[in-house]
Amino acid sequence: MSDKRFFHGLIPRLTDLYEHIILAGHSLGANKVIYYLSNSHDPRVKHFFLLSPANLTYMMSGVTAREKQMIKDQVKRGDGDKLLLFPFMGWVECIANTDYDWQFSGVLNNVHTAHDGDFSQAEKIVHTGALLVGTYDNFTDGDPSDFLRNLNAHMPTADQNKLIFIEKTGHTYQMKNQEVADDILAQLNEWRAA
Repeated sequence: MSDKRFFHGLIPRLTDLYEHIILAGHSLGANKVIYYLSNSHDPRVKHFFLLSPANLTYMMSGVTAREKQMIKDQVKRGDGDKLLLFPFMGWVECIANTDYDWQFSGVLNNVHTAHDGDFSQAEKIVHTGALLVGTYDNFTDGDPSDFLRNLNAHMPTADQNKLIFIEKTGHTYQMKNQEVADDILAQLNEWRAA
């Protein structure tokens, strides 16, 4: 049997094994989970776990008009798969296509500080889950606790979701990694027992 035929036959069997998926993401990965769940109501996904979703508008507020034009020009030249000549947002080293997507597509710009921000993606999520943030998270542009509550309030499942606040730590949970792991495990065990 050829390798191609073997893997083709294996893939459906592997996906059948995963019936109780917890879809999780950290930072922009959480924004990607929001985007995915707003467009997919896959019944195999039982819950979501959003770990410190990022306020993309705030994060990109320091990108200058010149830098935006440089991104557009590089993509237009067909060099979107090459690194930018400057760190995007002052610290991210990535290719122009990624920067272009973050800056101009709006796909991941789905969490906001303002209560009247565009939460149209969150409003489509039918899954229940947990949202976690450090109370010193500086990627929220304000009060991280209110930021998380605001996001949750826009979800149809808000009253069923669990909000977890990790006190006195930032976006990457400095000095609180074990507490984060323990809280995640406790939530997973709670879902398993239900």
